[in-house]
Amino acid sequence: MHPLESRKIMEPVAITLRVPATSANLGAGFDCLGLALDVFASVTVTFSNCEQPPTEDVGEKMVLTAIRMAYQQMGREVPVGLAARYNLAIPLGRGMGASAVARVAGVLAANEREGRPLDEEAVLTLASELEGHGDNACPALYGGMQVCVSHQGRYLRAPCRFPSEAVIALLIPDHSMATKEARKALPDTYSKADAVHNTGRAALFVAAMAAGRMDLLDAATDDRIHQHQRAALFPPMFDVFAAAKGAGAHAAWLSGAGSSIAAITSEQCGRDVAAAMLKTLEAAGMTGRSLVTRIAREGATVSRVELVES
Repeated sequence: MHPLESRKIMEPVAITLRVPATSANLGAGFDCLGLALDVFASVTVTFSNCEQPPTEDVGEKMVLTAIRMAYQQMGREVPVGLAARYNLAIPLGRGMGASAVARVAGVLAANEREGRPLDEEAVLTLASELEGHGDNACPALYGGMQVCVSHQGRYLRAPCRFPSEAVIALLIPDHSMATKEARKALPDTYSKADAVHNTGRAALFVAAMAAGRMDLLDAATDDRIHQHQRAALFPPMFDVFAAAKGAGAHAAWLSGAGSSIAAITSEQCGRDVAAAMLKTLEAAGMTGRSLVTRIAREGATVSRVELVES
């Protein structure tokens, strides 16, 4: 019997996902390096037997699309009544993984609702495919710092060691940068020298974090693949980098496709670095906010509540 024919009406349930924001690329690790931030979103998905009104919220639409794609992969019928409530401390289009949060939450919610037929690799692969790459989806799922690559139709990942004392200062401009537009700024081809340059520095970043060699991180984040090309979309970028390092940061990078900027620093310098980045942004005639956080060791978590419908 086809899976769609064997479906039975299931009891209504609310599934709440707690998913960390992320910072991806980490300088030279374009589309393959990312880390989870200790800034969490809460997404609640309700599955019921009653049709729900459509939502106009972009994040909630992403959650619902991810749910439908997960059901398609499982070969099962999408429940009639789907609703999502997406509470996130950061907006979309800032390079802190807001879309990955939505997609991870949607895939996990559907998988939980159906008794977890998708294994960890299938969940990672689907969430990453919805994103187009795994550098945000992977740390959102598993926490910490992750290397994630696409290989022969699936996504492979390896967690990385990082200094427990590391602090991440974040600048979150009010100016958004859509990922689609940020990718249009990139060339179709790169020189051999640029490819070798970034390969070495991405490897250096992973090794330096594992060894606690914070002194190597500035060199390790020296990128030639995407940051210079995207500076036209966010002109204060390199001035903000310089301000962060001038205030004591070990390194700074464009977080994901931007416009947020992340800087890794010590606890003693965290507030100074965040303040210096914000001051530089404002000097460029732009507005935003800054905050200080850490690398989150925990990834997405799932809780489930059975509902009673009248």
